[in-house]
Formats: sequence, structure tokens, C-alpha cells
Amino acid sequence: MGINIRTKGQSAEREIATMLNEIVCDVRKQLGMLELEPRDFPFQRNQNQSAVGGDDLTNPFGLSIEVKRQEQLSINSWWKQTVASAARTDGRPILMYRQNRKQWKVILDVCCFVNTDEFSLVDMRAEVSIDDFKKWFREYYKDNMTG
Repeated sequence: MGINIRTKGQSAEREIATMLNEIVCDVRKQLGMLELEPRDFPFQRNQNQSAVGGDDLTNPFGLSIEVKRQEQLSINSWWKQTVASAARTDGRPILMYRQNRKQWKVILDVCCFVNTDEFSLVDMRAEVSIDDFKKWFREYYKDNMTG
């Protein structure tokens, strides 16, 4: 018998929350800040998402995180859902997804330089590896703690 889809999604949300909380704890340690107790970890599953909607993970960092753990990819509709949720909370949309036996992938808005006659900036959606996202999040969190 296959795994329950809801259980699979909850497990994925816990996996991502754990990964992000580990980065938070590591950065706090680097900055000489107090260690957090598990009950104080900033990333938690949003227990009310089924009833009232919203982000899959709660956090105080202005991120609107949607987590998908499915074999059948539906990236454009997932991204649309992520952006709509982010708009309601004024958050930064982040979609994290994974298929069985594959690495996590992350989609987020990025700002790219374009060199024509003058430098200009272009906002666009980009897909990055989980390792690149971890690097990005580490710096994003540091900026939130020190900026």
C-alpha cells in the first residue's frame, strides 16, 4: 500500500523546516547569539493551512514558503499558488519541491543585471538547487539578524 499523500506532504514540510532551522541555529552560533530551544525554532509547519490557507511553513522572515512532494510536476500552478499566498502576506514567494529519489529544487524570484547600453535590473523566476538555496538563505538570514 502506498504512502498517504497528506502524510507525505507533512513529512516534506517537516524536512524543510528542520533544514532551515539548522541553518538558523548555525548562523546564530556564528554570530555569538544564544542557542534556540526546539520550541523556539522559527520554522514550523502551518497547522492551519488546510482550514484557512496560507504558507506551508510559518516564519518571521517575510518568506512565503510552499512545499510540494509529488511525482507529477505541476510547477506553473504551484508557482501561481505560491505567488498568491505571498501576496496575501506580503511575503517573498518560495516554492520548494521534490520527486521521489531526487534532490529538492527551489523556485524563487531573482533580480538579474542586464548589460545593454546601461546596466538595468530584470526581475524573473529562477530555479536553483537546494545547495544554492541554502547558501542564499544563510545570507538572507544573516542580513535579517545584522541589518
